[in-house]
Amino acid sequence: MSKEYYELLGVSEDASQDEIKKAYRKKAKKYHPDSNKDTADEEKFKKINKAYDVLSDEDKRKKYDRFGKQGVQGSSSRGQRRAANNFQDIFEQIFGGGGRRGRSREAQGENLKVQTTVSLEEAYNGVEKTFKVSRKSECEACSGSGAENGNTSTCSNCNGRGKVEQVQRTPLGRARQVVECPECSGTGDIPEEACTECSGSGITEKEETITVDIPEGVKDGQRLRVRGKGHTARNGNSGDLYVFVSVEPHDSLERRDSDLYTTVKIGVGDAALGTKITVPHPDSEIEVDVPSGTQPGQVMRVSGKGMPSGWGSGDLYVKVDVDIPSDLSVEQREVMEQLRETESSEKNFFETVKDFIS
Repeated sequence: MSKEYYELLGVSEDASQDEIKKAYRKKAKKYHPDSNKDTADEEKFKKINKAYDVLSDEDKRKKYDRFGKQGVQGSSSRGQRRAANNFQDIFEQIFGGGGRRGRSREAQGENLKVQTTVSLEEAYNGVEKTFKVSRKSECEACSGSGAENGNTSTCSNCNGRGKVEQVQRTPLGRARQVVECPECSGTGDIPEEACTECSGSGITEKEETITVDIPEGVKDGQRLRVRGKGHTARNGNSGDLYVFVSVEPHDSLERRDSDLYTTVKIGVGDAALGTKITVPHPDSEIEVDVPSGTQPGQVMRVSGKGMPSGWGSGDLYVKVDVDIPSDLSVEQREVMEQLRETESSEKNFFETVKDFIS
C-alpha cells in the first residue's frame, strides 16, 4: 500500500473522510502562499492538494490503495473540475473566500498604543525603551483552536465556512450581508471540548515585555510603528504597536527641526579681543571660537552639530550675549572713563575697548 498521500496529510490509512478533510484544511492553511509568510510553501501546497484530490474521492482512494500513484494517473477533465470545486469549498472555509482574495478577509487584530518620553540627549544618540503591555495572542495550549487536545467539529451554523448571511431591512428594502459566524467566531470549527486555558476562545491575554529602538534624531510627537506587536485576532493577523514619543525641553538648547539654538554670555573684553567658549551640546560640550570684535546679539553657526536627520545633521547656532556690567567698582569706572575719553566718533565701543586694552 502506498502511504505517501496519507503522510502528506498526516492521517492514517484508515482515516475517515471527515478526518481527511480536517487534516487537509490544517495543512492548506499552513502552507498556502497567502496564508502564512513564515510557513508558506507553494510546492508542498500543490502536493497536499493532489493528495486531498485522491483521498477525498472514494473511488480514487481505492485505486490508490491498491495500485499507488499509477492507479490514479490520467484523471478526466470532469474529475479535475470536481477537484477544483472541492478545493474552492475548502478555501472558502479556511480563508473566507477563494484563493488569494481570501487573505484580505482575514480578521485583523487591534493595534496597541504606548507613550514614552526621552531627553534631548537620548533623542540625539538614540535609545532603547522597554514597555510592558497587556497583549492578546494565540493560546499556546491549544494553538489557537480553542479546543482541548485540538479536537474540533464542523460548525453547524455556517457549515464550516466561518461566514453566515444576514438579511436586514432598510428604507430601500432588504439588504443581504455576509458576516462572521457568531457561533465559531469565523473559524468554521467548534471545539468538542473547550480549552481550559483560554475557555475556548483561542486567545489569551498576558503581560509582555517589548523592547523598542528609539532612533537617533527622533522628533517630539513622532509615532513609531512596531509591526505585529499588537493584539492577535483569532484565526487572523496581529495588529501593530504604535509608540508615541515626547522629547523633553532642554535647559540650554532649543530645537527647531534639525537645528539647535543656544545663547551664551561673554564679557566686554572677550567680545572685543575674541576668546574660546564652551557651549552645551546633547552629545558633550563643544568648544567654539569667538572672533574679536563680536557684537552683542551676533549669531555664529557651527556646521553639522545639530540633530541627526535622514539626510545628515542640522547645525548649531550660538547667539552671543555681551555682559556689560551695571554696577562698576572704582577701578572699573576709571577704566571706562579713560575708554570714553579715547573713544573716537568713527569707532564703536568695542573697537575702542580693543584698542585701549591693546
